[in-house]
Amino acid sequence: MTVNVRNPLIFDAALTANWAMDESALRQIMEIAARETQITPQMLEAYRGQELERSERATRRGNVAVIDVAGPLFKRANLMTTFCGATAYETVRRDLQAALDNVSVAAILLNIHSPGGEAAGVAELASAINEVRGRKRIVSYAGDQAASAAFWIGTASDEFLIGPTAALGSMGVVAGYRDTSAQDAARGIKTIEFVSSQSPYKRVDLNSQEGRDRVQARVDAMAAVFVETVASYRGVSVEHALEHFGQGDVLIGKAAVDAGMADGIATFEQVLASLARGDSPKEIFGLNPAATGQTETETMDKTPEELAEEAAAATAASAATTQTAETTTAENVDAAAEARTAERKRITDIMGLTLPGYEADAQKAIETGSSAHEFSAMIVAAEKTKRTKRAEAVKEDTDANAGLAPSGGSEAATGDDAAVNAILASFKAATAN
Repeated sequence: MTVNVRNPLIFDAALTANWAMDESALRQIMEIAARETQITPQMLEAYRGQELERSERATRRGNVAVIDVAGPLFKRANLMTTFCGATAYETVRRDLQAALDNVSVAAILLNIHSPGGEAAGVAELASAINEVRGRKRIVSYAGDQAASAAFWIGTASDEFLIGPTAALGSMGVVAGYRDTSAQDAARGIKTIEFVSSQSPYKRVDLNSQEGRDRVQARVDAMAAVFVETVASYRGVSVEHALEHFGQGDVLIGKAAVDAGMADGIATFEQVLASLARGDSPKEIFGLNPAATGQTETETMDKTPEELAEEAAAATAASAATTQTAETTTAENVDAAAEARTAERKRITDIMGLTLPGYEADAQKAIETGSSAHEFSAMIVAAEKTKRTKRAEAVKEDTDANAGLAPSGGSEAATGDDAAVNAILASFKAATAN
């Protein structure tokens, strides 16, 4: 048996709520809320199975608690969170407290993939996330999307890392009102309301300019809280956030990091692994140029090809600044290409010569412009010094312990045997065996 399902209460609630959500996702929510669907018991069981599986949002990976903030966001769990794969702010808040109270959890990772959602409740959740700072490290990660309310939530944590193609931003608030007057008139329905004389603005006339101005003022006031709070969390001025954080649009990957909206680019597993080690993902995977005025990156986390490309690009950019567009010639272009190729080869050669333990030396050689030959000579000299010191240490141990025997033997040991015997004798004396 099938059942025709249509719940006008869901549709009305979706229309009358204020939303901090990407436009395309909001349209999808409206379509889901408005549609009439043929639902079978089997389909309902499948949906219940999905919801049961997602009902425990917080998971644990080692000493890191992972809280998913996925899909459209609502203040409370409802039919939309059940059937649309949405997330309720109250669920995230409870999981956040559970992770905070768990003594075996050293860090918290918010795994965000959301177009945003309901404006009501997001400020409270963001404030709760921000209050965790200083008690446990809390980091947000958005691999694909953190728009509007989801972006607000992401900025509240200690650090905000994103994927290379993640879309961040869509700051702003949208209010929608459903005008059914034409539909009601066609059906012969006439609604008469009486509003208390003490409350003339309890109902606004959206057909008048005054009424629209009042609604606009409400939306602007909510958006002002949004922008001011995000700017505070990100450590930038309100003016900077208004000018550089997309102005309602989204920024992708590195552009979002350069604007100060996030701290660096990484994968989810990289961020998770760094938190498990007790490290700061921000220190490993990048800095926030807009907030710190710095543009350095963690060089050794990149491949030789990436380092070569970046250094070559920097060299070409440096050369370009000495010329104007009018004086650029084919000869200059060829010279820049040759410089790029040479720089790429230099860095690749240095990385190829790097031995374990010499990573920092390789980074310094790249930054100072040393050639691969100079770097190789430095490694050879360092290795010779290490071997000389080891040989001297072995000789000293041999000379000092030449008369010791392993366990009362009468023959005197020499060379490496004497050193081994000395170690064994010391161990036995310490353990009284």
